[in-house]
Amino acid sequence: MTVSWRTRLSVERINHGLPIISADPNGWDNGYTLNPTAVRLERSPVNDELIRGILGEFDMSDPKLQDGVVAVFYRGIPQEVVGRPTLRSSVGLAVFTPDMHLIKRFAYPLVVPTDDPMGYDYNGVEDQRVTRIGDAFYMLYCGYNPNLPIEHNIHICMAVSTDLLHWTKLGPVCGSVNRYPNKDGVLLPEPVNGLYYMLHRPMVGAQSDYNVALAVSDSPTGEWIDLGTIMRAEPDPRYTCLWTGAGASPIPLGNNRYLADYHTGSYYATGERDYASGFAIINFNRFDIDNPESIVECRYQNVIEPETPYELNSPWPHSKNLNCVFSAGSFVYGNDVILLYGGADAYVLGARFDKTDLVDFLEISGSTENNNRISAVSAA
Repeated sequence: MTVSWRTRLSVERINHGLPIISADPNGWDNGYTLNPTAVRLERSPVNDELIRGILGEFDMSDPKLQDGVVAVFYRGIPQEVVGRPTLRSSVGLAVFTPDMHLIKRFAYPLVVPTDDPMGYDYNGVEDQRVTRIGDAFYMLYCGYNPNLPIEHNIHICMAVSTDLLHWTKLGPVCGSVNRYPNKDGVLLPEPVNGLYYMLHRPMVGAQSDYNVALAVSDSPTGEWIDLGTIMRAEPDPRYTCLWTGAGASPIPLGNNRYLADYHTGSYYATGERDYASGFAIINFNRFDIDNPESIVECRYQNVIEPETPYELNSPWPHSKNLNCVFSAGSFVYGNDVILLYGGADAYVLGARFDKTDLVDFLEISGSTENNNRISAVSAA
């Protein structure tokens, strides 16, 4: 458990910091598993039909289903496959109880890259985020193909499902968000004042210019118009370069306020890389189209940093280590916020926060982060 000595905010690593999903040596995802998104299905007549469809011949009266299930979609990468690009990503599915005990892991991927060598996602369906809006589930993902010109080889793409099993790929989303390389797209779970919003991360300029931006549309599948940057990386003397990106679908707090996790990537002078995850409160009552950053009410950049073996030690074939806490999934369970993240670019890990403490922490400490950087210590 990580505890801040000044604020007492605690972070509980789920499963004692061990992976909740890792590569299956005998499966399609026998290389790496990372960057999970999550959809919680609480028990209800509508959700029970979805749960039955996902679990198949499973006794719905089983006590482990009393609080519903969590569908975790993760990025899976197989070891080298003859005739295919290396490190080619697809999306897999594992189903858990809300306290993160595994119920079922699918033996095949649900969303896969195109077989067209010039297609928009030939090399990867990457870093998916799933948001439920009404009766539909919208998956935004990074479609990647290095065979395309560099200015057009990374897109925010969309797939849609009504049962979480069968997905229809719609291709790159329409609008100005895809006029440049872009990724880390995620939808808000509901319209705000009749409009739909997306967080995304344009890849324009130097890497230190890659930051969380906001886009708007009149429908989830409509034209997405970029409104500009809302959150930049805070300076940190440990690093020579920092950038940010959106995480999971933001959690509603009421009155047009949302709890949003995000990641901060950074490089040391040695070339070694860190990814840490933070939280922000986004308040649409404050939004000014001429000053998009006004929407961020408060934030704290490094709520959880890479510290454990599965966050620090990566089996990836890189010359520098990948110290990584890359959040992409979250949900509320009781009084807790469960955050799911990729560890060391190779494992699916989780952490638990008390929701009230987390929101209070942001409201008290997040608005003064530059002047009050809080040091974290490890505690048993």
